Amino acid sequence: MRILSYNVYGVKDALPLIPKWDERQRNIERILNKILEDNDIKVCCFQEVNKNNIQMLENILISNNFKILEKFPMKTQLYNQYNIVAIKNEQNIRINYVYCLPHGKDMEYKNVDNQVIDYNMSDYRTTVFVCFEYINKKYLIGNIHTDYISTEGKVKGVIKTLNYMDTIDADYKIVLGDMNMVSHMSETYNILKQNSNYVILSRNRNFNVSDNSWHGYGTKEQVNVDFAFVEKNTITSYNYQIVKQDDMKREGSDHRPIIISIN
Repeated sequence: MRILSYNVYGVKDALPLIPKWDERQRNIERILNKILEDNDIKVCCFQEVNKNNIQMLENILISNNFKILEKFPMKTQLYNQYNIVAIKNEQNIRINYVYCLPHGKDMEYKNVDNQVIDYNMSDYRTTVFVCFEYINKKYLIGNIHTDYISTEGKVKGVIKTLNYMDTIDADYKIVLGDMNMVSHMSETYNILKQNSNYVILSRNRNFNVSDNSWHGYGTKEQVNVDFAFVEKNTITSYNYQIVKQDDMKREGSDHRPIIISIN
């Protein structure tokens, strides 16, 4: 089974060096249609979805036999955003529940009108979970987008996510997405120090150091911010892959898709 994660860059008015919105949307459609030819992909996680791109995304998913699960809007500086989770329409996938965990002080997700942004974060951030059963195994998959400004918000949001995962009984537990932090630096060290049940999955045996998941269309240095946390005792069951286009202008976003395979 495989899981796709992709930050689709929901900003319309971007820097001059970045391709125009319509070109990026065409690239996203081409990239996703190609990726979703792989029938082993059963779950898709998208970040930076908003009113400008959600219909296109839904059309792509429907045409590839996926359905979008419950949506949880988040208050941000520009538009309400969504961490979208989609799952393959297959009879042998049984969904147990969908759950949204806020990264701030709220104990439970609140609607947009009541959302309070904590820890000096830029936006109201969440992890959206789906728990399901597939071929006699139980999976807990979290789609995360951490804050891009507040280090405190990033660390507390991920720790809250991992602590929640510890309360759920499943054969495989994984949270993946746009972490807004570099996989080998201080924030992740701090997180793993506070919850030692997990390890970072951010490269594979054939990893090329130039294949970072965030390229920024050449406007800034490349960094690997799209990755996963998985339980330490299951790390050998996973493989990590970045989907890279042959030309940066053919990318659909400033992020590249990542695919996590579970053996």
